[in-house]
Amino acid sequence: MIHRATVVLLSLLSCQFALASDMTLMLYQNQNDAQTILSWSSDHDSIVRQEVYRKSTLSDEGERIAVLNPDERTFEDTTADGYTDYYYQVRAVDDQDHVFASNDSSTNASEASYLTTSLAMASSSECYAGAVIKNKTVDCQGKTIGLNCNGDAEGQKAVLTLHNATVKNVRISRTGGADGIHCESGNCTLQNVIWEEICEDAATNNGKKMTIIGGVAHNSANGPGGKPDKVFQHNSKNSTTEIRGNFTLTGEHGKLYRSCGNCTNNGGPRYLSINGVTVNAKIGSIAGMNGNYRDSATIRNLKIKNYKTGKPKVCVEYVGIQKGQGESKKIGEKWNTSACNVSHSDVRKL
Repeated sequence: MIHRATVVLLSLLSCQFALASDMTLMLYQNQNDAQTILSWSSDHDSIVRQEVYRKSTLSDEGERIAVLNPDERTFEDTTADGYTDYYYQVRAVDDQDHVFASNDSSTNASEASYLTTSLAMASSSECYAGAVIKNKTVDCQGKTIGLNCNGDAEGQKAVLTLHNATVKNVRISRTGGADGIHCESGNCTLQNVIWEEICEDAATNNGKKMTIIGGVAHNSANGPGGKPDKVFQHNSKNSTTEIRGNFTLTGEHGKLYRSCGNCTNNGGPRYLSINGVTVNAKIGSIAGMNGNYRDSATIRNLKIKNYKTGKPKVCVEYVGIQKGQGESKKIGEKWNTSACNVSHSDVRKL
């Protein structure tokens, strides 16, 4: 009998492409909503397109089910047979027609565990719950980590703390989200992160720039994190949060992003850039900005489930205040202003 690892190797050798060590493919599956979402990392230059393949066995060449633009990092397979298990692979094609392939990932639980374990064995020893990462990139290679989740209580620990660092290809466990990932200083990048459930927040920006590339975040209405709340929190002043790569939300949420409304020594400005986000979820609003602190959101290429004008609100202006002064006052949804640089044409129904 041929071992599964040998089958994988033979499959790769039979194809005219190279396995790319920086293309790590992970799957997010929501059985309740019959969702299968692919999420991957890629740092290749000069990519002109990406192709998604679905296979019935590891050794198959597979069926190409999607051609994507170079900057997308997630894809939902809406044509799969819900009673069939599949293997998936993403292939990136550069301007010289060189093809780079991700690992295979499976919807079959036992196969997925086998394939992910094989990947995670190569992950950095610095990828663990509670780690502090400084001035480097840590590749978790699909590893699942987590702490705990005390509802929406403030003061929970960060699962990962970044100082001018990058983390990629990591899954935050359903009951271990705690206070998510913190960017505490410098420029931080979160590439291909899957939050199985958000606890207090998915990530908090206390640094200079926090960039989210691709990835998936889920929140249940009655999940471990309590009532639906914000996904990304932005505290530091004169700083930027960027969300791109078709970052995808599922489940139910309060807001995608909030510039802190009542922080200690609050102020601004804070900047938000959204370019390529899919909200396949219930959500109250997308972004909350403090106009009095000169916050500014630039929103492009936003897709929202069942969207119609005003439902949900896209960019909401607030009056930011100092901690202890009560609640930040909501002004209302704005379009084409200094606080809300977004037009109706930048948002479409999913």
